[in-house]
Amino acid sequence: MINIAVVGCGNWASKIINEINKNNKFNLTSIVCRKKKENIPKTIIFDSIDKMINSKINDSIYVAAEPKLNLEIVKLIKNYKIPIILEKPISDSYENIKELKNIIEKYNLIALPNLTNYFSESFMELKKFTHEKYKKINEIIIYEGNFGPFRKNIHPIWDWGFHSISLLFLLFEVEKVTNIDMKIIKSNNFYGKGIVSKFSFKINKKIKVKIITGNLFKKKLRKMKIKFNDNTFILNDMVKHKLYFNNKFIFANNITPVSSLLNNFEKIIQSNRNELSRELIDISCKTTKFLEKFFRC
Repeated sequence: MINIAVVGCGNWASKIINEINKNNKFNLTSIVCRKKKENIPKTIIFDSIDKMINSKINDSIYVAAEPKLNLEIVKLIKNYKIPIILEKPISDSYENIKELKNIIEKYNLIALPNLTNYFSESFMELKKFTHEKYKKINEIIIYEGNFGPFRKNIHPIWDWGFHSISLLFLLFEVEKVTNIDMKIIKSNNFYGKGIVSKFSFKINKKIKVKIITGNLFKKKLRKMKIKFNDNTFILNDMVKHKLYFNNKFIFANNITPVSSLLNNFEKIIQSNRNELSRELIDISCKTTKFLEKFFRC
């Protein structure tokens, strides 16, 4: 088994820890937790990343903390060449993610971004379907958000848009983005920065895209509807990881995307081949650059 450390102890980090504990290829050895102390048997709790790295008890690291930590940790592990998973958004700016990418390439690091949609089993089905009917695609509509999180310094598109925009880059060879526009649909300053916005643009001068995203939704929602010019459509429910064609169910995942991510991570470590790592880092760079067209994080 591969010893792994988790950086972070928030709600998402707790879910990652549960997934690791269910996976028979990884052994959770330590957690970096600066604010609160977890009580997990046979697991060492560190209060700093330096201490965790210097302990030399970990073969790999999963970073499930705020985006700015990703670059900091990549700088710390570059000479150790510890394989690492990075949660989205991979960086808080395009400038920083370019630096992160340069370090990964210079030191030949295995750094695998968790682009959830890529590691969903439904992705390959969706990709096959859209490629077969690419010339018939008329419009893509994406709804995504939840009630929160409310952050004063960033727009919710950084919390929610990274998934959908990276999915567009994964599905299509996006050469050009034009006709970019943004409108505020709803706002409520009582909740900090509570806002729902509609972003619209065209990809490759052909396909119209609308993204309705925000943090004032009644419940978690993340759906992509791809409409074709023959009045048919395919719906990708990115929360339940299910596909529907004309409202008829056609596919569902057998395993969670995080489980698939961990399985792919183990294969990369064992083979020491990082082509997938490089590909997804590149997609993350493109996504971050695209997000900055709307808002600086």
